[in-house]
Amino acid sequence: MIPRLRAAVAVVALVTVAACSAEPAGEAAAPDAGPVVDAAAPDAGPVMEDASASPITVPRVSGTGSIADTLPAAARPTKNPDQAGALAGQAVPTNQWWSSALTGPRTQPIWTHPLAVRAADAGVQISGAPVTASANAITTPFLPALTVSAATGAVRVAGYGAFHVVLRVELAGGGTVDVTLVQGSPVVWLRFQGAKPSLTGAFRDVGSTAARARLDIAGGRWDVIGDGLALSGSTVTGSGEQLAVARVPDGSDRASWERASTADPVVQTTAAMTYDAAAGTVTQTLTARRAGGGAGVWALLPHQQSGLLPGPAAVAGSYPDARGTMSLVSTGTVRVRVPMPGLLTAVPQVPLSAAASRAVREDLARDLADPEGAGGSYFGLKELGRLATIAEVAAAVGAKQERATALSRLRPLLIDWLTYSGPSDGRYFGYDKAWGGLIAVPAEFGAQDYNDHHFQYGYLVRAASVLASAEPSFARDYGDVVDLIVRDYAGSLAIGPASGLPPFRAFNAYLGSSAASGFAPFADGNNQESSSEAVAAWEAVARWGLVRGNKAMTGYGAAHYAMEAATARLYWLGAGLTRPAGYAHTTAGIVWDAKIDYATWFDPKPESILGIQLLPLTAGSFYRGPSETRERELGPSPRVWGDLFAADLALSDPAAARRRLDAGVSREESTSRAMVRYWVEALAVLGPPQSGVPAPLGSLAFGSTGSPRLVRSPAG
Repeated sequence: MIPRLRAAVAVVALVTVAACSAEPAGEAAAPDAGPVVDAAAPDAGPVMEDASASPITVPRVSGTGSIADTLPAAARPTKNPDQAGALAGQAVPTNQWWSSALTGPRTQPIWTHPLAVRAADAGVQISGAPVTASANAITTPFLPALTVSAATGAVRVAGYGAFHVVLRVELAGGGTVDVTLVQGSPVVWLRFQGAKPSLTGAFRDVGSTAARARLDIAGGRWDVIGDGLALSGSTVTGSGEQLAVARVPDGSDRASWERASTADPVVQTTAAMTYDAAAGTVTQTLTARRAGGGAGVWALLPHQQSGLLPGPAAVAGSYPDARGTMSLVSTGTVRVRVPMPGLLTAVPQVPLSAAASRAVREDLARDLADPEGAGGSYFGLKELGRLATIAEVAAAVGAKQERATALSRLRPLLIDWLTYSGPSDGRYFGYDKAWGGLIAVPAEFGAQDYNDHHFQYGYLVRAASVLASAEPSFARDYGDVVDLIVRDYAGSLAIGPASGLPPFRAFNAYLGSSAASGFAPFADGNNQESSSEAVAAWEAVARWGLVRGNKAMTGYGAAHYAMEAATARLYWLGAGLTRPAGYAHTTAGIVWDAKIDYATWFDPKPESILGIQLLPLTAGSFYRGPSETRERELGPSPRVWGDLFAADLALSDPAAARRRLDAGVSREESTSRAMVRYWVEALAVLGPPQSGVPAPLGSLAFGSTGSPRLVRSPAG
């Protein structure tokens, strides 16, 4: 992870998985009201993610595949980690909530939920403002309440963990302040060295003592905790080295709040996930260790509240947040459980009618008649995903020639990406020695700045899984490069030894979801648009792990798939979530640290805003659940990507989806027609997916809750 600095911490991601059996699919299990679980599935054991240095060094691969050890100018990052501080020379995470702290100058607002902090030129500012809602956005403004008012100089990252970061900020008058930011903490810790602890703000004293300043700021309550506190005009000073700044929750009980909020700083944060296939759940354990030990106050997001396991003591009060109202507990560890009802790891063989099979075969012919998709790190890799899906559907309906054709087109394209032949090569992966990561050349949509790696590379990893299942020699020859691509976006130490890649990149443990912007150069923090491409990226990790016989990788992918799917349903699709009054939609197009946007980066049409949450259509796309709410919001006649919406409709009404397909629909260019048809017809046979019925990895239950039927993925 990082060198073991005084402020650095360990990251632990513990994942246990039950492997699937490689039985043929297409056989519906006998009706059974109870769980359909393969109790004999072996346990994969733990996968640990811990603090460890990963020096910048070009990874070495064996086999036939290769990567470039340099990058052309157009594929190099546009920024360097100039503020990496003691992390210099290490592969450091990008795509985090605090990534703007690495690039400078100073930082953008860094959103911890419920607070936000910015190292600005005039000082370190702390905000805790309420949200505002309009028809198309829910926004948390950055409104500084208290400020370390000394002008700031250089900012350096002094350490980080699973969900915290320590920034060392130079003060223009001399000395430094270390700012400890922890996601879920309503407290920010400030440790001054060579400078007098001091804060300024427009406050009113409402009962301060020498140990706790109680302040009213614009009608909101704030506490400053420290030793020898004194108030003078608009300034709070302390006699020690440290101040803790806290936003007091709305509706708090003073006694319980002041017991829970503490000046004792967090010095270590860890994350762990375990996958229990028999129970059909994934449990995430988040731990914050404090310098003095013991518990502290946590603010929980909606997905944590709904899955919280017993143990933490409730604390009165709440905080507004763009993702939903946060509640409070006092504890050292939070455990959150989300469903993992199963995951099909290939397109299953479902017995279709003769007419349906004929329609699928006709669509396969149309798919294969389409010109090959062109492009770089996004569109080029999406074409790999399209061909892989065509091959899987062809296998499911016994179309051997069509499967062979799809695989024969996929193989050279994949090999082209997974080998580097020299400076004239048009498609390859190269190692970036500035940050420590793999850049696909040519890079699209800012991938050279680590934007969208999980979105883009997930297509390649899933395609590699499909090809390797059909041709085991492919994994032997090119598997090392695919492993590196997985490690680039999933995290190096979670699924293998340090390899010049960071311990984590896309996933944010506390938020339970990934982020797409590599450097987060925005005032609203980091963001993610396509929740479905993020889920598909983890599906791809699980599938590649199965192909490689790597239980650790399989388990890591399955656990992250479950957590990403749970937060995608909640925050992006709005299932079970109450949005603030004034927001006119259930769904969201982009979820930021500080904002919910009914928008996309590329198109304002409602079909695009919802449709970007529906692609790619794969065997792992059943997590979204019933589509009635999405249908009502969209309307009956989408102008673009009608094939995606027909597939989504089939989750609730396959007959209506078939009628929509037969009437003709617009197409999303990277989506297989045959997959859409097969998906609709398979759901007509099987019934809806049953998210409440546990199933082993490689399987999923369908039908009624009283008589679920198990469908298994084919062996290859």
